[in-house]
Order: sequence, then structure tokens, then C-alpha cells
Amino acid sequence: MKTLAIFGDSYARKDADDIHEKSWHEFMDGYHITNFGDPGSCLWYSYDLFLQNHSKFDQVIFLVTSTNRITLTGPTVIYRNQNYKTAKIKIESSTGKELEQYKIVRDYYELIHDVKKDAAMHQLMISDIKQVRPDAVVYPCFDNTWSLESPLYNITKFEDQHLGMTTEIRRELYRKGLRDSRACHMIEENNKVVSEMFLSKLSGVDRSLGQLISPTKDVNYYYQSAWH
Repeated sequence: MKTLAIFGDSYARKDADDIHEKSWHEFMDGYHITNFGDPGSCLWYSYDLFLQNHSKFDQVIFLVTSTNRITLTGPTVIYRNQNYKTAKIKIESSTGKELEQYKIVRDYYELIHDVKKDAAMHQLMISDIKQVRPDAVVYPCFDNTWSLESPLYNITKFEDQHLGMTTEIRRELYRKGLRDSRACHMIEENNKVVSEMFLSKLSGVDRSLGQLISPTKDVNYYYQSAWH
């Protein structure tokens, strides 16, 4: 049985199990899988793990996250994977040490973070992944300038449209401490569609995403997990 390493963010590894639906990698029969995915992680986090581990595996799937994320390296009481938008929302409901650390994250983005530099570093890491492992399946999670593939986030948006999800509804759910319960932000049926695409790509067939399935439950069902 071939060994397969998966790298990436929450599209690589689900971070909630409240509705007990399968992630796409659970449909990947025929492989012994090691999943290095970490929800909310930045590209550097996954790239570093890739450099340390890729040579141990027959095949690799690398899901590329969005720019402008950071992974906290010091001792923290807040979740280690952060971004500006999340920190600003969490400041509204946090107290004590949590509030102090979310403010530090916010201040980092407003005073130090270089968006242009981050984008350039992002592109360089993607290029190096492809050079180090030309056989790797490198796939985007979000909109980008380096790939013609449909990002996995487009599946989430497709489902959200059927759920009636809006930015304000999502923000209000976040304020209530609730977040997406879907496995890898997709219903199980669409995780199956994604697995079929990746299985084809691993076998050398450059297949695109198949037809997507509309969710049958409501927003409250798919957003019932507690936020970190």
C-alpha cells in the first residue's frame, strides 16, 4: 500500500467532529495516510513540515492556504493559528489574558505585518514545493494568482449559498462562540467529490472537481461547534 502525506489547513484536516461526517481523506482507499494538516495554519507551518517529512512518503497532497495567517510560537492561552479578522472579532468577547493576547495579534497586523512581503513569500514557498516534489498534488484552498484550479473554498461558498449564509450571519454565529461543523468546511457528499478528484490526480489523471451536492440541513446544523 502506498504512503500518502497530506499538508494544509482545515481543508486538509477537520477541526470539529460534532456532526460525525467524513472528511475527503477518509474516502481515500488504497493509501496509508499521514495527515499533517492543522486548522487555521499559515503556509509556513505546512511548508516547514513538508520539508521535514515529504521524503518519507510515496505521494504528497499539499493544500495551499490563504496569505496573511500567522502561527504563534510563544506560550499562549489563545489558539496558536491566528489571522487579523479572527483576532478583531475575538477581542469583542474576550477578557483577561485572552483579551491581552488577541490585542497583541491585532497590533501585530496593524503595526508590523507586511502584506506585500507575505504574498511574495507565499509564492516562493509554493514554487519550492513544486520544485522539491514535482509529483506532488499542490491544490489551492482559496482564490489565488498561481493556479487555474477551482479553490476548495468555492465548494464552501456553493454550500453557503444554499444555506442562506451571509457574512453578517457568520459573524453573529462567531460572536455566539459557534463555528463551522462541516468536515473540512464541506458536507460529506462534497468531501466524497473532492476525494475522487484527488484520487484521479494521484494516479496521473488531471481531473477537475465533479458535480457538487447541495446541503439538506440548515445553518444551525452545520454551525454547532464551539469556537476556540
